[in-house]
Amino acid sequence: MIPICLRIAGFLSYRDPVELDFTTFDLACISGQNGAGKSSLLDAMTWALFGESRARDKDALVNLQSKAAEVALTFGYENNTYRVQRTLPRGKTTVLEFQIKNGSEWRPLTERTTRETQARIEQTLRLDYDTFINAAFFLQGKADQFTQQNAGRRKEVLSSILGLEVWETYKERTIGKRRGLEEEMIGVDRSLADIDSELSEEGPRKERLKELEAELKRLNSIRKTQETALENLRQAAASLDQQLAAEKAKLEQEKRGLKEQEKAVGDQRSVIVELTAQMESAGKLLADAEEKLVTRSGLEAHRTAARDEYSRLKAENELLKSQMDELKEHINQLEAAEGATCPLCGQALSEEHRLSTLKQLNDEGKEKGGRFRTNKSTIDKLARQIADFESQLVKAEGAERERLKQSNSVTQLTERISAIKDAVKNWEAVGAKRLQEVETLLAGRKYSVDLQKPSVNLDEAERDLRALQEQENRLNQEVGAARQKVSVLVDLRKRKADLSATRETLALQIAHHKTLERAFGKDGVPALLIEQVLPQIESKANELLDRLSDGQMSVHFETQSPYKDEKRKDLKETLDIQISDAAGMRDYEMYSGGEAFRVNFAIRLALSEVLAQRKGARLQTLVIDEGFGSQDVQGRQRLIEAINLVKKDFAKILVITHLDELKDAFPTRIEVEKTDRGSIVNVI
Repeated sequence: MIPICLRIAGFLSYRDPVELDFTTFDLACISGQNGAGKSSLLDAMTWALFGESRARDKDALVNLQSKAAEVALTFGYENNTYRVQRTLPRGKTTVLEFQIKNGSEWRPLTERTTRETQARIEQTLRLDYDTFINAAFFLQGKADQFTQQNAGRRKEVLSSILGLEVWETYKERTIGKRRGLEEEMIGVDRSLADIDSELSEEGPRKERLKELEAELKRLNSIRKTQETALENLRQAAASLDQQLAAEKAKLEQEKRGLKEQEKAVGDQRSVIVELTAQMESAGKLLADAEEKLVTRSGLEAHRTAARDEYSRLKAENELLKSQMDELKEHINQLEAAEGATCPLCGQALSEEHRLSTLKQLNDEGKEKGGRFRTNKSTIDKLARQIADFESQLVKAEGAERERLKQSNSVTQLTERISAIKDAVKNWEAVGAKRLQEVETLLAGRKYSVDLQKPSVNLDEAERDLRALQEQENRLNQEVGAARQKVSVLVDLRKRKADLSATRETLALQIAHHKTLERAFGKDGVPALLIEQVLPQIESKANELLDRLSDGQMSVHFETQSPYKDEKRKDLKETLDIQISDAAGMRDYEMYSGGEAFRVNFAIRLALSEVLAQRKGARLQTLVIDEGFGSQDVQGRQRLIEAINLVKKDFAKILVITHLDELKDAFPTRIEVEKTDRGSIVNVI
């Protein structure tokens, strides 16, 4: 990875946008006061590439005066130009973009999620954060990340740096295949066990087949004898069936006749009810007619009396009218009389006599008029009564005929009901009993009992034969199954041979896979590769350490060591670092300060050179952050010489220091200054 351009805004101490162009130098010193923001430039690079930095809290990455932290790093790798841009708005999630330059345009490589995009970046670089900072990024306070690991962890880091984790992938795949083969072999073993279990039953199966075949032969003979006997019974029963059929037909014919009688009697019972209702109706009509005849006699008497009274009153009124006319004439004469002679009696007429006579005549006329009017009213009433009597008599004229008619009807209905009741009584006494007897005989098949006995024997013989046939069929099935169980043993022996051959093949494959697992494991091929590469790292580290220590120090890697348990004769895998100096051979952990840093520097540079020579991850940038503080003047000079010695192996080398006396030791200086607006950068 070769940085081309770094653009920062709102990140750590960099509030305002800052852009650093790496194309103008190959070796540069990043200088400035402590806290100015020198190491923040390196944090920006690791955060852009891996989302990692020295800050534990991601919110601390955002400048206190900014709303978001933004870092964009353009870099070259394997003849391609890439750009990674990571943005962290305050209080929100990170936004990551990954692009590749295609001509003058940028083509996106960003995946669906941040995690997937990060994986693609690391796949492109063939590095993760830990490997990156443990190989060529000498971060402040982390320059000894590789050497300070325990012996087991050192091998893991070195394995990751060398790209040997692919062997772990091979191992996992091999384990998966081996387990699949083992599961397949377990299935084969189960099948073989099942086959052996069945083969062990060969003797009992053959014996069982022999017994079943003998029993089947016996049943076959019995069944044939039964069939012959049954045929004889059927021939004898055939003629008997005709006689039984004739007897049955006779009874059924009688039953049909009785049923018809029963239906007719049932219908007659219904007729009795209907005739009784008719007779009751005729009786009521007869009573009505007789009542009408009695009423007619009374009406005739009343009509005669009314007519007599009518004639009498009418004659009396005619007389009264004549008398009233005569009185009126006398009154008129008296009223017109003017002489002394009475016009009525011829006697002397005084006024008093005239008046008294007039009064007498008027009173008599009034009395006769009242009687006349009373009679007239009675005459009118009698006329109406007579008309009503005559109307009622007209209506009653057919009463005699109706009485005679209904009387005859009642007599006829009574005789008919009596006859029907006699017929019903006769049916109940004789016909019903016979019908019940016939139905009982037919239902119980109790007719011609002697003839039915052979038929019963035939039914029993047929049932016995069916039972024998069913038993023979079941036995046939058992014989077939037993034969199948015996014949299948031949196929099972062949299948056992095939499965045994398959098992041998599977066992051989499993053994091969286990060998591959051991080979792909950390103690296998990766260990061999580490054993091969360690001499290169050791040689290069000693070449650099010789310059840094003026020939006083050398390094040696120990990859195996004995166990603490003295009973164990084998050796355990390790990666101990032993340093030789004027005092003799000591473990790396015994050193500190400037000597430890020189060892770290030499080993780390050696790792970088080995990685650059290998295919896979290529570290083309070397960064040293504050590595000079622990060195004396002579040690610093030797470090500078060592940097100049390896600069041809790297496209970019950046050295961070706060020591003023070292600024002029590098051809380019990147000055970092802290202002009121945050950190700024100047390239000198």
